Amino acid sequence: MEHPLLFLSILLDAIGLPAHGGEGVLAKVLAPHMQYSYLAMILCIVLAKAATSRMEMIPTGMQNVMEAFVGGLDDFLYDQTHDRKKAMIIFPMIATFAYLILISNYMGLIPGFMSPTANLNVTLGLTAVSIFTYHALGFRFHGIKYLKHFMGPVPAMAPIMIPIEIFSHIGRILSLSIRLFGNMVSKEILLGLLFMLAGPYLAPLPIMILGCLVCLIQTFIFMMLSIVYSVEAMGGEEH
Repeated sequence: MEHPLLFLSILLDAIGLPAHGGEGVLAKVLAPHMQYSYLAMILCIVLAKAATSRMEMIPTGMQNVMEAFVGGLDDFLYDQTHDRKKAMIIFPMIATFAYLILISNYMGLIPGFMSPTANLNVTLGLTAVSIFTYHALGFRFHGIKYLKHFMGPVPAMAPIMIPIEIFSHIGRILSLSIRLFGNMVSKEILLGLLFMLAGPYLAPLPIMILGCLVCLIQTFIFMMLSIVYSVEAMGGEEH
């Protein structure tokens, strides 16, 4: 769901651009969920630039926040992989997911903005990156033998195990994309209803407080599942 008034859509509409979606290429590129996806990316770049523009030996301000984020995530990945090399391979993807999804989720709590992750196209795009990456890692670490992971422990079980594994991986796509999308869009719908029915002041506050927690939890779940799938793909035969 989109907010009744979206600032970026109003701005683009004022200069004559198709800001509310449609059939044309430009309309799709400038659809509301794309506008706020671009904004989330810009915010990520601006915050990263602010944290690294004047780096000091004793960090302060944004540098301190960013170093805590990077250091904490690095330690967390090492705890999951128990291998510094593997942790560093997936760190860029996982850090980007955590950073971008967290900002995208919280944008929907600001009046006049929307969460890009409340659109299924956005969450499917993020899921596609995760799924492609962990399969690529599987082939990188195991070569063609990675296909044996889909055939079960005994070759005779392959006709049974292959369909099961295919449905399992389809389930992973649904789990990653629809869970994030569903939670974000339900938050947007509930906030929109409360704003319209109960007023824009005190009534929506409990849901907004709960929404802050939901945004954080859903970011962690998406990040954690991507880590688990990647570690599984890089793991040995015993995994």
